[in-house]
Amino acid sequence: MTQPALVRLPAAELFENIRQLLHEGYLATFTVTGNSMWPLLGHSRDQVVLETCEGKPLKKGDIVLFMPVKGRYLLHRIDWVKDGQFRTTGDGSCARDGIFHEACVLGRVVSLVRKGKKISCANWLYRLSSRIWMALFWARPVLLKALRKIAAWKNTKKQE
Repeated sequence: MTQPALVRLPAAELFENIRQLLHEGYLATFTVTGNSMWPLLGHSRDQVVLETCEGKPLKKGDIVLFMPVKGRYLLHRIDWVKDGQFRTTGDGSCARDGIFHEACVLGRVVSLVRKGKKISCANWLYRLSSRIWMALFWARPVLLKALRKIAAWKNTKKQE
């Protein structure tokens, strides 16, 4: 079976297509761009598979694709939810995003794809690692600095 051709779309067009697919009951997949979810999701390395959130409550730990401001899309993890509102934080961030209404959510990540391997967000190891990362929010400045140095060192070793 051949792989479908890779198509690059502007963000507004991509996310409108995703919104339509989810509304019709399909899953949607796209490649992560940006570093706000690193180290758990990597820029151009990982893909995420989304489902609709319609009729399903948002939960702490969910990664959601949402539009907090018209034309701006974020894929971040929920760290607080209450009464139809939620707050997010990027895994690669040391600051909270703010509080948003659940109506701005396009979809929830149900799995990710790394090196061709699908990893369910229900997988116990994935859930454990994401919960530990969320609990270590207070230590992120130091942890992220150390992880970036390790990644740079690994990259240097690969080039040698």
